[in-house]
Amino acid sequence: MLVSHVSRFTLPSERSEALLYSKHLVSAAALLLSMVACSSATPTGDDAGAGGTGAGGTGASGAALATGGSGGSLGGSSAGTSSAGGSGAGSGLTGGAGGTSAGGSVSFGGIPGAGGTSAAGRSGTGGGSGAGMGGTSAAAGAPSTGTGGVGSGTGGGTAAKCDNLSLAPSKTGVAAPTGAAGGLKVLDWAGFTGAVSFTFDDNTPSQLPDYNQLKATGAHFTWFVVGSWLSGNASTISGYKATIADGQELANHTYSHQSAGSESDLSKNESFIMTNLGVNANSMAAPNCDQSWSSVAPNVLFQNRGPCGNSAAAVSPRDSTSPFLLPAYLPNTGASAATLQGTFQTGKWRIFVIHGFDSQNGTYQPVPIDSVTTAMTAAVSGGYWTEGISNVGAYWQGQKLISASATTSATWTLPAHFPKNTCVRITTTGGTVTQSGKTIPWDPHGYYQISLDAGSVTVQ
Repeated sequence: MLVSHVSRFTLPSERSEALLYSKHLVSAAALLLSMVACSSATPTGDDAGAGGTGAGGTGASGAALATGGSGGSLGGSSAGTSSAGGSGAGSGLTGGAGGTSAGGSVSFGGIPGAGGTSAAGRSGTGGGSGAGMGGTSAAAGAPSTGTGGVGSGTGGGTAAKCDNLSLAPSKTGVAAPTGAAGGLKVLDWAGFTGAVSFTFDDNTPSQLPDYNQLKATGAHFTWFVVGSWLSGNASTISGYKATIADGQELANHTYSHQSAGSESDLSKNESFIMTNLGVNANSMAAPNCDQSWSSVAPNVLFQNRGPCGNSAAAVSPRDSTSPFLLPAYLPNTGASAATLQGTFQTGKWRIFVIHGFDSQNGTYQPVPIDSVTTAMTAAVSGGYWTEGISNVGAYWQGQKLISASATTSATWTLPAHFPKNTCVRITTTGGTVTQSGKTIPWDPHGYYQISLDAGSVTVQ
């Protein structure tokens, strides 16, 4: 249990069709887009690759990063095997050529930030060891003394990231396609059966006390927080912030929870979340599901949740739903797990809006924690992508940016306020997938992960 219950205040009544909410008072180096191989697994270090073992040698200390013995090389292969380093003494920052990565490209161990491809399939980064650098796991570019050897993946380099794709389908061992180059296709819902996003509004008093039960389901979800109701409550702010490490999302439910759309109020909460919770809130949820926010949200964020209700539709791939009017299912008070599960739809995205799990301080339409956790567990075990609203929404929008008729190439431009480090998963009939001249490795879960930040992809 992360925090104790806290007190709240009651808001004046608001228009009923917008669903009255009762509330309380609780409360890395620019990214290199050319290094584009994204991972479906959680990265280690600073997304650095696990470099193979190079031929060692003792490197001399000193600011010049000079002579490195036999010039140990960094770039191990994605299979985790050692790669022989280039022979001869490395000079300055230039060292021997590393091993060939899983994607077929050669890594140069002596250049900070150029590592092998990691076992997870992500473009590796300099681990500090390497030709001409000596030392073990020194920050890229920093001098050190020691024996050249294994690039440990703790260096200061960067790699393309897929922050929205930390979860992968259960299938694995899928062979890469070997047919003719072409057939580019974005997988619906990241290769899952469908998508389900559980969102929890208003930082109500039962949310954090029941967090461990929510976390135990294996699902990722979204907290939509109201800044003015968190302000001044350090323990509750810390409680929500701590859940980020588990993959949960913190998003914007405005600062004062007013029904009428207000850019200043939305922006104020954006600043509050960054200052107090340390993240960019990429999505918002309209207070009381009021649709007037759909014209305000585009000025600040890339999507908005609302309208909501019992008849809210599920979202389909490539459909015409506005990203600023994302429909959410609002369960009735005391809804059963079966009721929640009954709204899941294969091939579609179901968004839920839930306020809390009991009636403390007048929580609006509470749903028993057992109903919620049972439904969340069922979504995970049923093969649904049970992920936060921004991660799913970024994928959904990214898929629509890549033409369904594309076969060997595609280009796109991201909309305003689109989250950085997001990706989609594609398949092909065969060929080599590249972005910015770099080969994208095949993931044995059955896809290539491509960066949306890159703005283009080619199958050749």
